[in-house]
Amino acid sequence: MPFQDGDFLLIEYTIVTKEDNKVVDTTSEEEAKAAGIYSPGEVYEPKLVILGEGTLFRPVEEALKNAEVGQELTVEVPPEQAFGPRDPNKLKIVSLRELQRRNIVPRINEVIEYDGQRAIVRAITGGRVLLDFNHPLAGKTLIFRIKVLKKVEEPREKLVELLHRWLTAVRRENLQVSIEDGTAKITLPPEALTVDTLGLALRRFVRDVRRYLPEIKVVEFVERVQVQQ
Repeated sequence: MPFQDGDFLLIEYTIVTKEDNKVVDTTSEEEAKAAGIYSPGEVYEPKLVILGEGTLFRPVEEALKNAEVGQELTVEVPPEQAFGPRDPNKLKIVSLRELQRRNIVPRINEVIEYDGQRAIVRAITGGRVLLDFNHPLAGKTLIFRIKVLKKVEEPREKLVELLHRWLTAVRRENLQVSIEDGTAKITLPPEALTVDTLGLALRRFVRDVRRYLPEIKVVEFVERVQVQQ
């Protein structure tokens, strides 16, 4: 049976550019290290996607709707359905001296912030710097290699996945969740209290519960802290 809007799926994926087969994103730590894009602060693990939420490019969404658990997909997304074509009007030449006055030391292919916008340094020549305000993947055709691991159906597990996607620093198995008479009780482990954006994460979680689990009327958070050994 095909998947539909509102379904919770756990997937693994790797995204590469068609032109040069360069990995630009992945859920695999091994792939990230091999591609030279590994970040120690990143959590490499299966990701939750909710069909119809609007976070996926349309070709990827449509392919997932027609997939099955365990299936591996390859989906090609052209620039027009990804980050758009490159816009030459988003190239700007500024003086090196001006950047230095702003305490910016430009290096080719590095991203800087200029007038509140992110730009890639494309060239430095004769005291002038070429800045590119296009998205780094503008003009690129993207290849998504996806494996559908699981369809999440049980309400308690949906709550765990919704909370974990905003609190990735907390392992799924460390989130204690129970449901009784429309009330979800969630016990937060000590590591959750070290997350700087905990308040924002919990607000986003509650927003998601309202949207996707209308049978849950109340959410209770319990903070567990061990003060003595």
